[in-house]
Amino acid sequence: MIRLSAIAGLALFASLVAPAYAGAPTVIHVASTFPLSLPLFSEASGRLSAQVDSLTGGDVQLVFHVPGNLAPASSTVDRVATGELAAAWSTAGQFSSHDSAFELLSSIPFGPDTMEYMAWFLEGGGLTLSSELFASYGIHNVPCMVLPPEGAGWFSKEIRSINDLNGLRIRFFGLGGRVLARLGADVIQKSPGEIVDAMKKGEIEAAEYSLPSMDLTLGLQNVAKYYYFPGWHQPSTLYELYFNEATWRALTAKQQETIETVCAAVMRDSIGRAEIMQSDALEEIKRRGIKLRRWSPDLLLTFEATWAKVAEEEMAANPRFKQIYESYVRFRNQYGFWKRFSYLH
Repeated sequence: MIRLSAIAGLALFASLVAPAYAGAPTVIHVASTFPLSLPLFSEASGRLSAQVDSLTGGDVQLVFHVPGNLAPASSTVDRVATGELAAAWSTAGQFSSHDSAFELLSSIPFGPDTMEYMAWFLEGGGLTLSSELFASYGIHNVPCMVLPPEGAGWFSKEIRSINDLNGLRIRFFGLGGRVLARLGADVIQKSPGEIVDAMKKGEIEAAEYSLPSMDLTLGLQNVAKYYYFPGWHQPSTLYELYFNEATWRALTAKQQETIETVCAAVMRDSIGRAEIMQSDALEEIKRRGIKLRRWSPDLLLTFEATWAKVAEEEMAANPRFKQIYESYVRFRNQYGFWKRFSYLH
């Protein structure tokens, strides 16, 4: 017997992706994890929607929804996996409660810059491993955007030593958050739209989110005095479109190729666009009286050594984490030979 809840779920899914009648366009509703008003996210989602519509002659339409419209920001990818949603605009780390290996498919602490990450992901085996892992949850992933190093966080007080992290209530994403927790911080998860209010209410004392241009738009300069760099926890960050497997299979091969091609173009443009925006954003942040700080060499060495311990323990506990991390490390060792001889830094 089919439960009523299952019938309701199927009805919801049908409303999120379907032509209402033969010959009608396929409209795919995409739940975003990120506020679509933020720089880069707004541009990327707008271009994805417009160009897929244009190149398919209107046969496929991606309709992006702000967090909370179709689903809370924290559960967009989960609901794609269950079939409650047709698609999501997010990052793999948002699915890490199912498998810690997904964290590595967003960003790697003390890992690759944008160029190196893309080389490993697109040509060094990362995408194959990622696709296999997502497919085991009924999800088809399409890489769509990559961003340069994030800021390392906004703090109400200066961080002069590791002792200053002890008991610090901080919003921090991903594997970097696990490093800070190991060092005594109280790491609290907050969706992007919740961060500023949480700082105002004193629920957290510090937070990281993204690039200076996004942090500025989010309003973090209004709730903290110190902004730290470099973003050791996310030297580059990958963002993707996630489709429920049934949604993806229902598209024609040409429609699938069109989405992948548009995503590749958006990813290419995001690299240059993101880099050029940050100097102006930092200047504005500085004009607001925010004190820009770089982590001391001692703190960075402590972060890096702690990350190495976290990675070793996770590899021992999770074979898929070990498989993906070792794939990246092998690539980095090979790539490093070329990089040391060919680059000035």
